[in-house]
Amino acid sequence: MMDALTSNFLLAQFSRWERLGDGFRRSGRPLEFSDLVPYIVALLVLGGITAAFVTYRRRNDLGRPCTDSQKLFRELCLAHDLDRSAQKLLGQLAEAFHLAQPSEVFVRPRVFSPEQLPEHLQDEAARIAELRQRLF
Repeated sequence: MMDALTSNFLLAQFSRWERLGDGFRRSGRPLEFSDLVPYIVALLVLGGITAAFVTYRRRNDLGRPCTDSQKLFRELCLAHDLDRSAQKLLGQLAEAFHLAQPSEVFVRPRVFSPEQLPEHLQDEAARIAELRQRLF
């Protein structure tokens, strides 16, 4: 009787070789394009962030020579250790005196004289005098 049970049990078993690839088969629906859309969007966003970072770094790379007047102005402000508000004030001075390049304020002390200041910069006369002392 034991032989009959054992023979039925052995015949019902699958061969190990038949079930070998079952873990690799994907159950469910096949892969579609809509499944890949979030990954593509994530790659595009990551690429955009990387491109923006590289552009920003290249713009502010003060080690490479170039002919950009704004970069020269930033470099001179950095050399004189000027904060953002001082840089903005110098930019306003250059604009008020119609200078070809904003960096010309570093070589023209006449733009700092209180008598020649335009009326919209008269309120900043004390800060402009302080900047003149600091730069010249």
